[in-house]
Amino acid sequence: MIIEVLFPEAANLYGCLFDIECLRQTLKDDAKIIFTHLKDEPYFVKNRVDLVYIGPTRERFQSKFVKALKPYQERIKELIEDDVIFIALGNSFEIFGQRIDEEDGLNIFDYTARRDFSHHHLSRFLGRFKEIKLIGFKSKFSSVQNIKEPFIEVIKGDPKEGSSEGIRHRNFFGTYLIGPLFILNPPFLQYLLHILGYAGPIAYYEDAMEAYRNRLTDFEKCDELFR
Repeated sequence: MIIEVLFPEAANLYGCLFDIECLRQTLKDDAKIIFTHLKDEPYFVKNRVDLVYIGPTRERFQSKFVKALKPYQERIKELIEDDVIFIALGNSFEIFGQRIDEEDGLNIFDYTARRDFSHHHLSRFLGRFKEIKLIGFKSKFSSVQNIKEPFIEVIKGDPKEGSSEGIRHRNFFGTYLIGPLFILNPPFLQYLLHILGYAGPIAYYEDAMEAYRNRLTDFEKCDELFR
């Protein structure tokens, strides 16, 4: 199993790379984890991978990410249509759309993103994907428009942001949620591992589930910080 982590030197906010550590401790010798830096050619260009992961970043790096990945636009589309798992968290999922403000994105999907540095959105989030309740946090200066295939049904969130969140196309999952997403949501991690064909134990699963259930109860009862 091959897992590629894009741009860990810049796409590493909010502790999201602990998702990769969780995968490493879960899969152990069953997985090869490759860290691809901004000046590297992505491993997925010439090789089959099973999962591509990119975490949240600072806005100034988004154009650098687009520039680094633009030569491989068609390869990315091919991998997505071939059901390779892509996880794009926080504002990094914006780069896969048409534009961020007036700057070009990768144009993999039709959505666009707009920044508003005068308003920092910070909130908790509770939603549903299939039968899984997803919890998380948002910290962002931007929003997306024209998403045709939403990822998460909103249960509790900022009402100004609508009834759905993120994008899901085949096994591409893009969301403003920050995390670490897998650690906060072990049922979703279990879902992804099932897609990958892994049915073994998950590292620290019982502890993670206890924390998930406690946080879920808190989120369901409390309305503070959801807007």
